[in-house]
Amino acid sequence: MTHPVHAVPSAVFEPQTAGGRAHALVLAPVTPHWDGGAFFAPVTRALTAAGLRVTVVDTLSAWDEGIDSMDAFVARWHALLAPYGPVDLLCGNALGGAVGQALLPHVAPGTAALFVSGPARSDALLESRLTRIADLAAGGRSGQALALLNRRVLPHGHRPAAAADAPSTHDPAAGRRLAAGMRLLCGIDVTKSVLAHPGPLLQIVGGHSQLVAPRHTAAAPHHRVHVIAEAGMRPHFEHTAEVSALVADFLREKGLT
Repeated sequence: MTHPVHAVPSAVFEPQTAGGRAHALVLAPVTPHWDGGAFFAPVTRALTAAGLRVTVVDTLSAWDEGIDSMDAFVARWHALLAPYGPVDLLCGNALGGAVGQALLPHVAPGTAALFVSGPARSDALLESRLTRIADLAAGGRSGQALALLNRRVLPHGHRPAAAADAPSTHDPAAGRRLAAGMRLLCGIDVTKSVLAHPGPLLQIVGGHSQLVAPRHTAAAPHHRVHVIAEAGMRPHFEHTAEVSALVADFLREKGLT
């Protein structure tokens, strides 16, 4: 059986300095619509400032109703990797981080990896929160699903501004994406793929995250998990200077600048 070729929306960001040759591929999180890479903007700026060319892709655009598990989704993405050419740094955020970690056995052994709030495994609490969002989205309430997601990505104890917390009207396309993305993350465990990766890896995660927390990460002894103490799911926006410095140090240490 042949599978359709998926046109994956992407955005390319050129290095800020001349002569950069390293290439970073970034896999997006669950978003209601493709945002052109805005979700990773602070990290993308750090990467291009260090001389990397950055390609950001819409991870969920490769999904369709024929995909019924993370394994099948990762297999689809494995088939889609070749056109992006050599990848020196594989990145991912949230769902994109989970897919990126699952893809580690399929990239060159020395490939560096950088993940932000990317789970290697789920647990009952994470799955219950993801499922609640997915059920709202699949049930014709994408606005409520997105409002709940916006609350969950904040650090514990924080609430969004009143305007951001107000549910929008139902958007079927957004609901489909939200439901699919949340359900793909339920029941995952890509720990073996992470532990077996011989290349360098940096995982950045929020210590006050309501979703992906330090307990959902995996790392071999030569990898590093850095916890941003008071951050939620978006430490790169909440603590931009700290995350940018971490990324710059990681790139220097691993010879990517």
